[in-house]
Amino acid sequence: MAPSLGSNSRLSIFVLSLAIISGGLSGWAPPLWRSWAIATYNQILAWAGPQTPPAGLFLVAIDDASLQQGQWFEQQKNAPGWSKGLGQLPWPRASYAVLVEKLRAAGAEAIALNVLFEGPSSRSPKDDSQLAATLARHKGHVVLAAEMLEPNDSQGAGGLSLAPPLLALQKAAGGSKALGLTNMLKGEDNAVGPHPEAYISQILKPHGIGLQRSLPLALLDAGAQKSRQPDALRALRPYGPEGHLPRISAWEILDPDRWQQQPLRKKLKGALVLVGPTLDQGENGHSSAFGVLSGLELLGTASANSIDGTGLAPWPATAWPRALVASLPLLLIGLIGLQRPKLRWRLACCGLSLILLLLISTSALLRWQRALPLLAPAAALILLASGFGIDGYWREEKERRRLRRTFERYVAPSVVAEILQNREAAEGILLGRTLPVTVLFSDLKGFTALTQQLSKEGRSTDLVQQLNTYLGAMVEVITAHGGTIDKFIGDAVMAVFGSPRSRGVAIEAVQAVRCALAMGERLEQLNQQWQIDNIAPLASGIGIASGDAVVGQIGSPQRLDFTVIGDTVNLASRLESLTRVLDAPVLINQRTAELMQPQMGAQNLGKHSIKGMGDVAVFKPN
Repeated sequence: MAPSLGSNSRLSIFVLSLAIISGGLSGWAPPLWRSWAIATYNQILAWAGPQTPPAGLFLVAIDDASLQQGQWFEQQKNAPGWSKGLGQLPWPRASYAVLVEKLRAAGAEAIALNVLFEGPSSRSPKDDSQLAATLARHKGHVVLAAEMLEPNDSQGAGGLSLAPPLLALQKAAGGSKALGLTNMLKGEDNAVGPHPEAYISQILKPHGIGLQRSLPLALLDAGAQKSRQPDALRALRPYGPEGHLPRISAWEILDPDRWQQQPLRKKLKGALVLVGPTLDQGENGHSSAFGVLSGLELLGTASANSIDGTGLAPWPATAWPRALVASLPLLLIGLIGLQRPKLRWRLACCGLSLILLLLISTSALLRWQRALPLLAPAAALILLASGFGIDGYWREEKERRRLRRTFERYVAPSVVAEILQNREAAEGILLGRTLPVTVLFSDLKGFTALTQQLSKEGRSTDLVQQLNTYLGAMVEVITAHGGTIDKFIGDAVMAVFGSPRSRGVAIEAVQAVRCALAMGERLEQLNQQWQIDNIAPLASGIGIASGDAVVGQIGSPQRLDFTVIGDTVNLASRLESLTRVLDAPVLINQRTAELMQPQMGAQNLGKHSIKGMGDVAVFKPN
């Protein structure tokens, strides 16, 4: 059944509303929705699993193992010189000088020290001079970390102050060209945020603050490499969990024996190396698709993203185009659904669109590093499918009620329930078809004269009441035998057996005859009661004919009746009239008599002339 105008109107408003909401959430997402969207992208990255980082990038971690080794050596009587002061942070600056010397000797092209050497060393001036001398020897190949300090109540760039390394170290390394900022903008819910260059682009450049290069880009510059992406516009894409980037524990480099056995030492030629702590990440770590990542791991991820161009970017980049991308496909799918009334087709369309959206978004994220609008359109598609389902259920129930009201006028409720199990079949029944049926036609004898008599006596109300009692009783008998009430014609009753559902041609014929006999018995009971009440008794004649008839809703658009037409109906009516001539309460045609056997017998009354049908064999049941 095609959806009604009201149904389509409601659905159109629903589709338009979903499209607007989807576009709004995709283009101008509130914080909570952005958090959910990031969680969705992270889940896709987690399903994809760890990725291979670009070659030639290594991390040197000042980790728990390095501190534990330093503490262990400090407890020994003859502790080696390299281990002094390594049991706790801050480490001696001379130890960083040793790290730089060994890494450069192994062939590292550039080294970034993610340690803030602010102010003189707490140990001695010699500690600073050793590191400065090393930085001078490797000038242009070592970059130092700087940090912008942000007051807790700061808004924008107001109140920012630079915390650079000690001036002597800065000069030894090559001045401001050897510095890189470690500040990063955090994502929603402390998750992985954009590339460190975004901090410079969004916070520092608009206010003309001098140092405008992040530590990862400073490392790439020192290694004579260029970024393959617009870093300020990219979010970080982690390659895996903490420690997934190639990593060496710092103590393994400082310990000469361990360093000679370190398998990664031979892979450092021409490499970029980030050195820094990875401790206490419970509060300072960043959530990612692969768990909490340390600051060093994130800086390494930023460097790797710049090297291979795998940083993530929203697509489209601006709000209005992003909103259109999220809403237009939904409008198209909704429009297609409105033109296709079948619920299965609508749900299939929404399901396929959702699968296609997931495939495209996943491919774009993993292969092209583009974050398409996903969460809002996916949620809108699910809601659209739910809306189609609710609308389909509502229309189905409305149609079932219509069909139930139509059929309950004619057949028993149990038959109606069976018919409505298949709504399409029910519609076919109403449209019309030829069926083998048995038609029962019952009429009262002498009722016209009785009507005239009671009308003259002013007892029309009594007549109507008696007729209604009779008809009500006959309907009960017919329904009990599985017949369908076709129509009432004054005092006449027409019933059909085998329509709209058939229990078998022979069964229907037998039930029709049994129904006729039961109707006679029920009328006799009524007459006994009427005699007691001093009411004139009634007599009936019943004609039954079996054969093919056209069954369906027939009439005008203003009035339709579910009925049967054809010669079988006419024959049943003629047989009913013949009961007065042959003085038999029930007459049946030859086909009915044949179908009754062997369950019931019939007496052949010979052939009789039937108007419009010639001579017809007539029988009466025994």
